[in-house]
Amino acid sequence: MNFFAVDGITGAFFGRDSGFSEGLFSSLNCSKFVGDDLESVKRNLEFVRKSIGTEKLVTLNQIHSAKCIIVDENSDSDQEADALVTQSENIALGILTADCVPVLLFDPMQKIIGAAHAGWKGAKGGVIQNTVEKMISLGSNCEDIMSVIGPCVHVESYEVGEDFLGNFPAEYFSKINSKYHFDVVKFCRDKLKEKGNSKISVVDIDTYKNHEKYFSFRYARKNTNGICGRNISVICIKSTS
Repeated sequence: MNFFAVDGITGAFFGRDSGFSEGLFSSLNCSKFVGDDLESVKRNLEFVRKSIGTEKLVTLNQIHSAKCIIVDENSDSDQEADALVTQSENIALGILTADCVPVLLFDPMQKIIGAAHAGWKGAKGGVIQNTVEKMISLGSNCEDIMSVIGPCVHVESYEVGEDFLGNFPAEYFSKINSKYHFDVVKFCRDKLKEKGNSKISVVDIDTYKNHEKYFSFRYARKNTNGICGRNISVICIKSTS
């Protein structure tokens, strides 16, 4: 896993290790919606919560949308959305991915955090911009928001067909071995920049190339009929009291 901490805000990108799931979901699958044993998933989520050191972990039933919600200590998991923000302490926000882009955002000045699941549909629809806007609605300033793009499929592994090209501007495509490839990381980074976010870090891990350490749907689609778990990315505000 990859941890970071800035001014009382802690984030982490978890891979497949250290969980309780078995088989194709081995071992830290954190999604309740992919066919894994639910008790194993609950144990995995509890492991993540304890690892990040927080009182509560909120995750979503992700629907590849641009919907972002505000949560607090009274919010339940499994609401249908693809991003969430909070200003409440000791609540970890969790985003689930298996090649899609996890984006963790934080404002260390106002102590406001966000997490977004940016699949290509959500990214195209504006999930990143909506997350930033929700943070602003809670009191953040654009220039204070920092973000980290986590492990996801990178351009070398993101082959697409010609029918996909119309979804994004030509600058986000390149040809590798005569095949079109989509640079979803660059697209997400540019959306953050357009919202005034210049403090952007990228975790240089391609989930497809590192499928033994991270769940990768594209790899699973070629090898296990698309059956695979989901990685979790989390961020929380630690209590100062």
